[in-house]
Amino acid sequence: MTHPRRVLELSSSIAGAYASRLLGDLGWDVVMVEPSEGDPRRRTPSRWGTAHGAAFAAMSAGKRSVVASAEDIERLAAQADVVVGDFRARPLGQIGLGVDAFERLAPGHAVVSVTPFGLTGPKRGWEASDLTVEAASGLMFLTGEADQPPQQLAPYQAELTGGVMAASAALAALRLGEEHEVARIDVSLQEAMATHTFQAVGPYVYYGEVARREQRIKAGLRMVPTSDGYVYCAPGAVNSMRMDGIAQLLDEPRLAEERFQTAEGRMTHWDEFIELFVPPFRQKTAQEWFEAAEALHMTFALVQTIEDLFGCPQLGSRDFLRDVTTEDGRTLTVPLLPYITSSPEVRNASSPVPSVPAVGEHTAEVLGEWLSGATAR
Repeated sequence: MTHPRRVLELSSSIAGAYASRLLGDLGWDVVMVEPSEGDPRRRTPSRWGTAHGAAFAAMSAGKRSVVASAEDIERLAAQADVVVGDFRARPLGQIGLGVDAFERLAPGHAVVSVTPFGLTGPKRGWEASDLTVEAASGLMFLTGEADQPPQQLAPYQAELTGGVMAASAALAALRLGEEHEVARIDVSLQEAMATHTFQAVGPYVYYGEVARREQRIKAGLRMVPTSDGYVYCAPGAVNSMRMDGIAQLLDEPRLAEERFQTAEGRMTHWDEFIELFVPPFRQKTAQEWFEAAEALHMTFALVQTIEDLFGCPQLGSRDFLRDVTTEDGRTLTVPLLPYITSSPEVRNASSPVPSVPAVGEHTAEVLGEWLSGATAR
């Protein structure tokens, strides 16, 4: 094979786009098929601020865009190693394909469908937002605290999780080799998120116990407010951990009293415990408390904001962030692959800055490369 691995993206969802972006970050040639008016994600407004299309830019920079007929899409699929897409009727109809595309397209290794509920079952054709999928997965019911309604996760968690699973399935299919028939992989975002409920499944299977959100008042306090943010404090979160170290850290000897050294004791004397435990943390920054705890070999963690991530020394040392150029010439900084490999071409932040393609920008180029005189991959 004289060209990189090829993936054809037929998706208007974050999940499918993220799956093919992960493959692109591994060096694959990613071609996304768009309707003539462009992928709807190009115009999707941000949930915060006034930006439009930021998610599309993060998912699509470095890919090539084509607008093609149904016949040419099938021919492109035949020259791809993997096809990734949302194979429900509406998304397929936007690019001129029918619902039989999942079974009909014939790439070298795999057709991977990523949809909210999968391609079978009573909800197979349902529309659903990320929030809908979180709710349907059971994970939302477990998120938050007992005196609150169930809480949503950060945006696109279901889509990103499904994208990771789709990319993993594509790579697994590729690993099987040429001797196997085309793998047809049906990823359900509901099922992808439901896998995260495994800790709550055991008690239900064994005892019929339905796991619930935790009480606000526990045997300790996980997230502690500081002067400028929060720290995660393991001694405050773990039932069995004593408070001697915290007493030393905060210079508050009363926290070393025996009544605060057990879960039951802290619960019994909760108001007094919180009055001694929380106010001292407000006197310094999260970073200052983190460094002080590290010096005492205590398990603390900084609760970082998005702004903090961009200045994080750990992420910076691993070149986790890279710049991309949007369609209108702006520069955005987005995450790279969440791992490093031995290949210098993979996750290379010093490589040329990828750009977001215009709608159909590479149609002639891709048709020429992939189809001109090509009878094999």
